[in-house]
Amino acid sequence: MRLEDLLTQRNFLFFSGLMALFSLACAFTAQYFFDIAPCVLCLYERYIYGGILLCGIVAAINFYPQLVYKLSGVILVGGIALAIYHMGVERHWWQGTAACHGIAAKAKSIEELRTLLYAKPMGRCDQASWSILGISATYINLLWFVGFLGLWEVVRRKNK
Repeated sequence: MRLEDLLTQRNFLFFSGLMALFSLACAFTAQYFFDIAPCVLCLYERYIYGGILLCGIVAAINFYPQLVYKLSGVILVGGIALAIYHMGVERHWWQGTAACHGIAAKAKSIEELRTLLYAKPMGRCDQASWSILGISATYINLLWFVGFLGLWEVVRRKNK
């Protein structure tokens, strides 16, 4: 069997779904076992991974595979846009939202303030929580989304 024979829409959706599951497992492991607090943009990027995972699950049951394949492309483009925005905030090219700086929640009473002060703080979008060889999770997300959109395009062209 040739590699070219494996480049089907269903195989792409299944493979990208598995990789999204692995990525989410890594993110949750970093958060809950290594105490790395995600920022609000990191949490939004998890929704992108969740969407890709859902597309993979739907492809596994063979439910509207062409529609799901097109939807996965749209989700990947959205992931790229979000990752570029997150990278720009992290590199201080532009300012993030109020939630990026930890000031989204405002207490309306002393009890709410006390609860907010004792709650675990959310990570800041403009500071990398961790990096490997100088590459932060933001860049890894961008590479993931771009790589899978490239593979999506290869599969699309093959299956015209």
